Amino acid sequence: MDVERRLEVVEQENLFLRERVAALESILTECYRPPVEWCLTGQEVRVFGCLVNREVATKDAIMTALYADRATVEEVAEPKIVDVFICKIRKKLRPYGVGIQTVWGQGYALDADTRAAHRRDTTRAVA
Repeated sequence: MDVERRLEVVEQENLFLRERVAALESILTECYRPPVEWCLTGQEVRVFGCLVNREVATKDAIMTALYADRATVEEVAEPKIVDVFICKIRKKLRPYGVGIQTVWGQGYALDADTRAAHRRDTTRAVA
């Protein structure tokens, strides 16, 4: 295969992979709109959506939900920021009986009943 043909094939594969990554990121960071009275910020909503869509949300998954729209790694915060977001969200949701558990060595999780209730409410999700 000549160089020009190989370059064309690689460019096609690259385009396909970029489209696939975009599709997967949109699923991963699917917008979820929790009750307004929770007063969550946009980024906190992304974190909560990540928790709703997974049994256990890893820090990597939450970081992707938070920063998938950033162009370069240099623009992304340190992974410790996930702990800060979880702490803030826990404080806001405690009065509503929503708890976030730490799954040691894995990430964070909502209890099964809370997850199920909010997964059913995905009709309120923003497209």
